[in-house]
Amino acid sequence: MRTSRRGKFRIFPSFALACAFAVLLVIVGPGCGRTSLEPEWLDSAPTSASCGPSTCPTGCCDRTGACRAGSDLRACGSVGGLCADCVADGFDLCTHSGVCGRREPECNPSTCSGCCATEGGRLTCLSGTAPAACGADGVACSDCASDGRSCDLSKRACGGTRCDATTCNGCCVGDQCLPGDIESACGAKGAACSSCAVGQECQGQSGGGGKCEGTSTCGPSNCNGCCNALGQCVTGTDSTACGKQGQACEACDGGEVCVGAGPNAGTCQPLPTCGPGNCAGCCVNNSCVTATTPAACGANGQACVACGVNEVCSPQGTCVPSNPCASTCAGCCIGENCAPGTSTTACGTGGATCQNCSTIGRVCQSRSCQVPSCSPANCPNGCCSGNTCVVGTQHNACGPTGGGACTNCEAAGEVCQGRQCREKCGPLNCDGCCRPDNTCVLGLTNNACGQDGVTCSNCTTTGSFCNGLVTPRRCNDQQSTCPAPYGECPDGVRVPARPALQKLCTGPNLNTLTTACASGPHHPNCVAAFAALPDACRTCLEPFNVPFVEKAGLYACVASSVSPQCRRDMGCAIDCSRTSCTQCMSTSTDQCYALVNGNGGQCFTFDDDASCADAALSNGLCSSFAYPHFGAWLRSVGDHFCGDGP
Repeated sequence: MRTSRRGKFRIFPSFALACAFAVLLVIVGPGCGRTSLEPEWLDSAPTSASCGPSTCPTGCCDRTGACRAGSDLRACGSVGGLCADCVADGFDLCTHSGVCGRREPECNPSTCSGCCATEGGRLTCLSGTAPAACGADGVACSDCASDGRSCDLSKRACGGTRCDATTCNGCCVGDQCLPGDIESACGAKGAACSSCAVGQECQGQSGGGGKCEGTSTCGPSNCNGCCNALGQCVTGTDSTACGKQGQACEACDGGEVCVGAGPNAGTCQPLPTCGPGNCAGCCVNNSCVTATTPAACGANGQACVACGVNEVCSPQGTCVPSNPCASTCAGCCIGENCAPGTSTTACGTGGATCQNCSTIGRVCQSRSCQVPSCSPANCPNGCCSGNTCVVGTQHNACGPTGGGACTNCEAAGEVCQGRQCREKCGPLNCDGCCRPDNTCVLGLTNNACGQDGVTCSNCTTTGSFCNGLVTPRRCNDQQSTCPAPYGECPDGVRVPARPALQKLCTGPNLNTLTTACASGPHHPNCVAAFAALPDACRTCLEPFNVPFVEKAGLYACVASSVSPQCRRDMGCAIDCSRTSCTQCMSTSTDQCYALVNGNGGQCFTFDDDASCADAALSNGLCSSFAYPHFGAWLRSVGDHFCGDGP
C-alpha cells in the first residue's frame, strides 16, 4: 500500500489551533490529496529511461522499460507514458486510444472520478488521465490530443502548450515536439509521430522532420517478438499482439493470456483460475491483482472490492478509514480536522475531503461545489450560455463581454465573428474563396486559392501554385486539364517542309485576309473570311493560320529552311504545348502557352531546343516582326506557299 500523502496535525493550544485551521480553510483544495478511486500510477514513472515518447510514441512503457502496444488490459497507455494496469485500478477495458475505463450506464460525478465518454455506443467512465480522454469529476472527456496538447495530470485538463504544424517542423507526441527523424519517432509538419516498420528508414525532409520509406522486412531474422499488421516489431507479450520469433502477432481469446516469460513466452495460454491457491492479492474476474489499491482491495485470492471515498486499502487487503475525521465529521475533513463544509475554499459533507470550489470556478452551495448563476457580476469578460460563463467567440455561444445572454449563430446558419453573428462566407456571397476567419478573398494567390465560395487552399504546402486557367480555380496539383500533364515527345513527331508556289490561292483570295485577320486568326472577321476561301486554298493555308503565341504557324513557315533535327525539335515543342493546353478554355489558351513555355514550365526544354529556328524567324518572309499585324503576315506567307509568289 502506498503511504498516504495527507499530513497529520500536532496538538496545539486552542488559539494556535484556531489560527492554523483558518489558514487551512483558505489554502486546502482537492489537489492536496488523492481520492481513493484515483489510479495508483497517476504520478509514477517508468523504471527505465530507454522507453519514453521518443522511443515509444504510439504505445506505452511498462515498468521494465519495454515499449508495449498500449491496448492490453494489463498494459494500457499511449504517447510513451507509463502503462496502466486497468484491472488493478478498478477498470475492465482498455480503449483503442490506450485509456483505462469501465462501462458505467449512469456515468456522473457520483460514479466516476475520471471523465465520461461513449465507447462502442455505451456510456463509459474513463481514467481521465490520457491525452485522448482527459477530465475529472464525471465531466465529459476532452480530446487534448486532437489539437496537439497533453493532459495536465495535476488538473485533469488539457495543458496550455500545443504541438502542431504551426509550432513544430518535426512530429508531435502529445504536446512534445520531437525532431521526427528517427525510426521510432518519425514524422513532419506537426503530425503525430509514428514508428517505422522494420526495414524502413526515416528519411529527412527538406522542411524538417522525416518520412518512413522502404519496404517492411519484419520477420524471424530481425524480430525476437512478433510482427504487427503495420510491419512493426513489437514485444509480443500483449494479449492483443502476442507472438515470438518474428511471426505474425495474434490476439489471444477472451479466456487466454499472453505469457511474457519462460519457455512459453510469446504464446497465448489458458488463463489460470484466480483463487487462494495462486493469488496472494485479490481477484478481478480471473486476473490476480497483487499490488492492491483502493480501487481493487483484497487478499488471499478473494474477489477484489472497491473501497469507499474516505477509505484506503490496508497492507492486509482490507478497506480502512483514511483518517479518523471521516467517520465522525458531518462536514468535510482537512487532514484530521473537521470543517463545517460550507466555505467556498473548504466545501463538502459526510467526512469527505474538503474541496476548494474556487479552483474550478464554482461556489459552495448545500455543501457541494456548484456552478454559480451566470450574470454580469461574475462574467465580465464573456457571455452567459445558460448558467455557464463562456468566452463568447464560439459559433454556438457568441456574444460581447459583460455577461449578457449568448447567441447560437449556428441556428441561423451563421458564424461568430468579432463576438457577433455574421453571415457565413460561402457560394452565395463570395466569388473567390473563404478564409478560416470567415473573410472572402479573391482566391488568386498561392496561399489563398479558390473560387465560388469554397474554403481557400494553401497551394504552397504541397509545392504547387494557384492555377487561374481552370474553372473553378484551384491548386495546380488538384487538376489535370489546363495545363494537362505531358510526358515524352513521341517518335516521328516533326514539322514537315512545305512546298512553295502551289498556285492554289489567287491574289483576290489572299487579299480578303489582310484586313479581316489583322487581329488574329480567332477574330470573327478572320474566321468568316477563312471559311469563304476555296477548299484547296483553305487547306493549304491552315498550317499557317495559327496565333503567333502558339508558334506552330511560324515553325511551318521556316521548316523548309532548317535542318531535319530542327524540324524534330520544333515538332516536339508544338506537340508539348498543344497537348498541355488543348483542354483549356478559349480565353485561357494564350496564358497556358505562356505558362508551359516559360522558365520552369513543362514545355520549357522543348521550346528551348526549338530556338534552332530563331535565326530564320528573326527577319525575312517568316518573321512576325516584319509585318504590322497577323493579317499582313498571313497574306504574304500564303502567297509564297499557296499562291504564285514571290
